Amino acid sequence: MKYWLLSLLLLLSLPVAAGRDGKQVAEPVFKQQLTVLERESEIPQPDWFKDSFLDLGEDLAEAAQADKLLVLYFHQAGCPYCYNLITRVFADPLISKRMQSDYDLIALDLWGDRIITLPGGEEISEKELAVRLRVQYTPTLIFLSEDTTPQLRIDGYRPAGNFLAQLERLGEPAPETVRKGATAPATTIDMVSDGRPLALEFVTDECGQCLHFESDVLERSDTRQLISGYRHIRINISGNPLLKLPSGEEIRAAEWVARLGLSYYPAWLLFDDSGEEQLRIDSYVRAFHFNSALDYVAGKSYLKQPEFQRFINARGDRLRARGKTVHILD
Repeated sequence: MKYWLLSLLLLLSLPVAAGRDGKQVAEPVFKQQLTVLERESEIPQPDWFKDSFLDLGEDLAEAAQADKLLVLYFHQAGCPYCYNLITRVFADPLISKRMQSDYDLIALDLWGDRIITLPGGEEISEKELAVRLRVQYTPTLIFLSEDTTPQLRIDGYRPAGNFLAQLERLGEPAPETVRKGATAPATTIDMVSDGRPLALEFVTDECGQCLHFESDVLERSDTRQLISGYRHIRINISGNPLLKLPSGEEIRAAEWVARLGLSYYPAWLLFDDSGEEQLRIDSYVRAFHFNSALDYVAGKSYLKQPEFQRFINARGDRLRARGKTVHILD
């Protein structure tokens, strides 16, 4: 039993492929207008989702017999990113075909009370499993082989092109992100703590969504106010600069990104004032979730509430109680 959980927790450091939007799927997400969903709205599920008795040992064996991987999909009611995953990403013909032919997907409620039987026989609820696997975002998809070896983890929403790229490169080395002929800067980017929380932003040369995020989110007055409390460092990994990590280790950017397993840009790592990473953003997010992340780490709310999704919900309720309108996808 403990070995199964250890194997799943390895997903936290599992390198995955970084890809560009494919030409054969939907246009980049920064050119799309995602659909807003009413709070607590139930989200329809495709009929190809696995109808499981939630005995994961049996589910893993059945998937292996069909030469598939098992996918645990964590969602919650009213989640706009989950809704757009279902209606945009899974609706893409190529992705729908790939998901049905290569994977058995089980939908699990982040706050659910249904009982799951783990390999080894232990019984826990959906929400307890989410905590054990440190699910901080919905949607989160975890891809498992028969022996529970983690193959891929996707935290948060990805546009269709990026999502398909992850599937196509599953199990392969990450593609090269360093600019050809790039000469790394002579200076070292020093990230050792100076007593302030640290916000690391990872970008690449060919990152349209990075430019969009800067103009659409980072230039907002509320975002600027929150990020002003951080030491904000932007790292262009295409130039492969030398980094001095908060731990003091020196490493090239491309090597560190591969170790971290980042697969979407811009990616963010948020560290507390002592240099410990507290939260990672490796997916498409809008201002409300990004600002909530900045608030969560800067205010050290993780000390009282280790579940980021509960913090987000409570923060939204506090803002509404003060008469403010909360736009989840604003």
